[in-house]
Amino acid sequence: MPLDPKARRRYIKRCDPLKPLEPGDPMYVDFDADPSTRGDTSCIDRLRETILLSDESCQLFSGFPGTGKTTELRRLAGQFRDDVNDRSHVIFIDFGEFIDIYTPISISDIIRIIAYCIDRAATVAERKDPDKTPGYLDRLWTFVSQTDVELQKIGFAAYGSSLMLEIKNNPSFRQRLGDAVQGRFQRFVDEAHEFIRRAVARLHDATTAERVIVIADGLEKLTPLREEDRGMLEGSVETVFLSHHQLLQLPCHVIYTFPLWLRFRTAQLGVVYGREPLILPMVRISNRDNEPFAAGIAKLREVIERRVDDLVPIFGHDPMTTLGPLIEASGGYPRDLLRLVRSLLLDAGSFPIASQDAHRVVRELARSYEDTIVGTYVDTLVRVHQTHRLPNDNKDQLALFGYLFERWLILAYRNGDEWYDLHPLVRRAPKVHERLKAAPRDDA
Repeated sequence: MPLDPKARRRYIKRCDPLKPLEPGDPMYVDFDADPSTRGDTSCIDRLRETILLSDESCQLFSGFPGTGKTTELRRLAGQFRDDVNDRSHVIFIDFGEFIDIYTPISISDIIRIIAYCIDRAATVAERKDPDKTPGYLDRLWTFVSQTDVELQKIGFAAYGSSLMLEIKNNPSFRQRLGDAVQGRFQRFVDEAHEFIRRAVARLHDATTAERVIVIADGLEKLTPLREEDRGMLEGSVETVFLSHHQLLQLPCHVIYTFPLWLRFRTAQLGVVYGREPLILPMVRISNRDNEPFAAGIAKLREVIERRVDDLVPIFGHDPMTTLGPLIEASGGYPRDLLRLVRSLLLDAGSFPIASQDAHRVVRELARSYEDTIVGTYVDTLVRVHQTHRLPNDNKDQLALFGYLFERWLILAYRNGDEWYDLHPLVRRAPKVHERLKAAPRDDA
């Protein structure tokens, strides 16, 4: 039976695993209520309560790519914006617009981006054109050109409002500005923080907002293109969030996303920020003993129902016969489920799909996981599956977490306590499967 081409294209677009949802999108499924499938309390509710109960706050938030962090943060921003009884001004910063996520980050990068965005928001709130009104970019240019004669000759007008993009996309130019800042680092920090303080005050005046909230999204995506660069990039992240944590405090409320591996690399995050960082887990579709959790399975079925309108034309009159194996193979990872369904919509020869179609796309995704598994850390993977904990006996194991999390080989869940397991398709990989059969049980 053919599927209407227009509907098929629409469903393929809706199942894009890389596209976060906007607040109020009808495709949104609340994984944290009726019942919760991501732990006892919602991460977003906890972020919101901290903001409501504090004059200023600095919070950290992370999770796996594709679990819905950006969707949830946008939803949080929407809650504050839409609450007529709460006067809050939210500035949502997508750091992906301003940084190269494959290169080391510095605290000066974060501070200049925040200063730029808050200044721009204040200028807009004052009903001025931010591209024609002198602001932080002018101040930044003046600062770096004071010690660079060539930049003085070029002049700010050569870049204007495109200066931030030039810094992002031109490595040599970025290094040049970085060197200028590093030479007078403390003065740069003091001036930028003073600029931020004034911009926050301008926002309060222009909007009569009781609170200003900055959501700094996208920093969790920092990752090396080459494994040989991992140490340098991860070192820069540790320096920003640990050594320079005081400089991340702003005269308002701020939420920073951060790479998930950092939470497990160091126990200091909760100490230096005054509370533990919040981690968005996977949707729980089974318990630690691999028994199905019906509520989680139903939530993921709903995810697909809301994107394809009607399951029957695609999955048949008994949809769970073909959709069920996809949900199980996803391990409760929403992005993988959308990837699997999208592959079916793109490649299936006829609809409703047959069971062999579902098994085929699972096998194809399983191969991509198999290709990332290196034999030297199979024992670590086996231990995670057996104990549902992350081994941290030595520095080598701690250093490995960045690689394992980035490739989604290990997934995090919450059911009371936080616990971990291998992605189901990782457990199927021959290297891991054979080792699991041969390994003695380790519950220590």
